[in-house]
Amino acid sequence: MVKTFYPKENQPFPNNPLPVLYYPKVVANLLNEPDPAQSVLDLFEKNDYTNGWVNGIFSYHHFHSNTHEVLACIAGKATVQLGGPDTQPYSFSEGDVLLLPAGVAHKKVAASQDFKIVGAYPEGLEPDMQKGKAANYESIKQAITSVQLPKKDPVEGANGAVANHWV
Repeated sequence: MVKTFYPKENQPFPNNPLPVLYYPKVVANLLNEPDPAQSVLDLFEKNDYTNGWVNGIFSYHHFHSNTHEVLACIAGKATVQLGGPDTQPYSFSEGDVLLLPAGVAHKKVAASQDFKIVGAYPEGLEPDMQKGKAANYESIKQAITSVQLPKKDPVEGANGAVANHWV
């Protein structure tokens, strides 16, 4: 069951009217594979989310103005903040997936030592790195509105949560 979060605009973090999609434990079955990171990357690639990587989440607020981003926790757990400072923290643990719309600020608040995630982008887009500079806020906000909706959901494909929630 996919859950949705709606981070509000929180200057200098624009966020997005589209909801964050949270898929609890949706890739837990892939974590028993010989190479869980590659298994999750393969699932994302099958659904046209490429340019993947394995690492963690930065411990400062940041966002991408030119692409959406999918994150899957493949080890450990973390507390993440979505939407910028003074927002509610969320638990993100093994098997969970987050699909962040372009513009949604995210930050690791705390994590277990073994915390590791896989990330990817629709159609292999190369993300920019935005840290919430007030000077270019309006132009960044405008750029976010022009980011195309993905053709598929990163987990469920053509008829997944993206088709139901990002319309």
